[in-house]
Amino acid sequence: MKVKDIMGTDPTVVPIAGTFLNLMEMLGKIRFHIIFVVDKDEKLAGVVTETDLLKVLMPKYLNTGDALFSIMGEDYFDKRCHDCKDLNITEIMSKPVMAATAKEDDTIVKVAAALLNKKIHAVPVLRDGKVVGIVSRLLLLRYMTKVINKK
Repeated sequence: MKVKDIMGTDPTVVPIAGTFLNLMEMLGKIRFHIIFVVDKDEKLAGVVTETDLLKVLMPKYLNTGDALFSIMGEDYFDKRCHDCKDLNITEIMSKPVMAATAKEDDTIVKVAAALLNKKIHAVPVLRDGKVVGIVSRLLLLRYMTKVINKK
């Protein structure tokens, strides 16, 4: 089975000129909870995930057992959201995406291996460097269910 047979054809794409606020406004409306960032030529430039957005809000030096949480204040998260709203997408996105992409004629086994080995939830499907689809773990699981239920 090929990627083109199972890929979602409605990936969320945003221009690289966007902001943190633009991403947050989109996140609740999208299907795969991953946003592909494209340059002025509509070529893939990066990826933004829910994790990337949360990392923007939290100091890098904190961990779950850190005593600093108690002195940060209840409104820290709210204040940080407002402070970051104009942050450019280039400061948020993950850039080295070329190792985790797919082509329409790739096998789903290749994509499944990439998802597992890279510990990611989805890959963009590219045609001439432009995003034309998405393959997520959920889409793979749905395909597996169809295979199992075939008689």
